[in-house]
Amino acid sequence: MKHEEANAMHSGARFFIATVFVLVALLGGGATAAGADEPIQPNQHFVGLVNGSRAHPAVYTVCAGPIWPGRTGTVAGDQTFAVARVATGHGYTGLFDQVFAWFVQDSSANSPQQAKFTTYGTQQAIPSAVRVPCGGAGQVEFSSCPHLAPCAYGWVPTLVRVRFVNIALQGTVM
Repeated sequence: MKHEEANAMHSGARFFIATVFVLVALLGGGATAAGADEPIQPNQHFVGLVNGSRAHPAVYTVCAGPIWPGRTGTVAGDQTFAVARVATGHGYTGLFDQVFAWFVQDSSANSPQQAKFTTYGTQQAIPSAVRVPCGGAGQVEFSSCPHLAPCAYGWVPTLVRVRFVNIALQGTVM
């Protein structure tokens, strides 16, 4: 093998190994082999995913016209929540066999719009009635206890920090 070919092969191997490490870090390192449609069970650890990520993902909003502090708008379509099982840390189901997801900053009528998960690896569309800030930072809470419900001891929620990006201002398409 020529010297250039050997260097190219080593560079490719290093890139592959680095990519694997980054993916492991993003997924929490403790991800198990929970496949799509594996039921969520009591006493399991989980992470929440927004648009397939928990590493400060963008959530695209549609807010035409001028923007001011406190202005809210709708979430653009084709965006998702999901739940993945992990070995330790993050969220914990406690006694429950489901996980709910909602935007902490949701200003929808009455209470935040929730998505309910009973299986891991299943994506759900972000509810269309959600009203969130047009731009800036936010959070999505993933919890086995529904929003503001009185729940039994032992469950632990987890948060995903997100960035709200107004695509109406940018004139871009996702």
